[in-house]
Amino acid sequence: MSKSDNARTVSNASSGSDDVFGEVLDRLRVLVVAGVSVGVLVAGVGSRLAMFVLRLTSPDHVVGLTSDDGFIIGRFTLGGTYNLLVLGAAVGIIGAAAYRAVAPWLLGPGWFRRFTTAAASGAVVGSMLVHADGIDFRLLKPLWLAVGMFVVLPALFAVAIGIAVDRVSSPESWTDRGRRRWGLPAVLIAAFPPVLVFVVLALAVLAVWVPVRRLLAGRDVPLVLGLAVRGAWLAIAVSGLVTLVHDIGDLI
Repeated sequence: MSKSDNARTVSNASSGSDDVFGEVLDRLRVLVVAGVSVGVLVAGVGSRLAMFVLRLTSPDHVVGLTSDDGFIIGRFTLGGTYNLLVLGAAVGIIGAAAYRAVAPWLLGPGWFRRFTTAAASGAVVGSMLVHADGIDFRLLKPLWLAVGMFVVLPALFAVAIGIAVDRVSSPESWTDRGRRRWGLPAVLIAAFPPVLVFVVLALAVLAVWVPVRRLLAGRDVPLVLGLAVRGAWLAIAVSGLVTLVHDIGDLI
């Protein structure tokens, strides 16, 4: 091999490495911008509003009791609200990553894809939030409202995170221009510093996943594998729905 061939090989390897690094960072940027924004607004603020509504509709004797999540029912403090927003931001990053993992396997037109992700999220996450043990869903009234809000909320989150991820990852997105490209993620992380742990974890996963994805790019996915992956996602959603129905049955 000549010197020029060696130089060309080194140059191509360097260019490929830069491309991988750039894609990793860009995917991380999408997770942070879409995930933190939707997580704070839908999961964080939405949960706080749901708690406030249930405080108004529930009996007075529940005020002052500690909820199953460690919050004092009826007490709204700045620190408690901020902690809830931080939790929402973390959930948002996880949700954005989950959507990007599921998106290639979704079927049908856009509206159907939104519906299926919303239904699956409502069933799975709803089954995690609604439970028969503890005091939350036994004391907060009316029961249908308490259960309904904490099933609808993750469903709305799924729709919002899908839209946000698609918009932010688009080349025409306003978040991908000038200083906003990295300024916005930096501001979001600075506003909610604890999510840095999830950002680092996402970076580590992407550093492994992006090169693997590039190696597999262009190869046809076997029909059996496609069916298996979609079957696994469906099984998770059905399992969540069964658990949710069982818990609601115990509460009634």
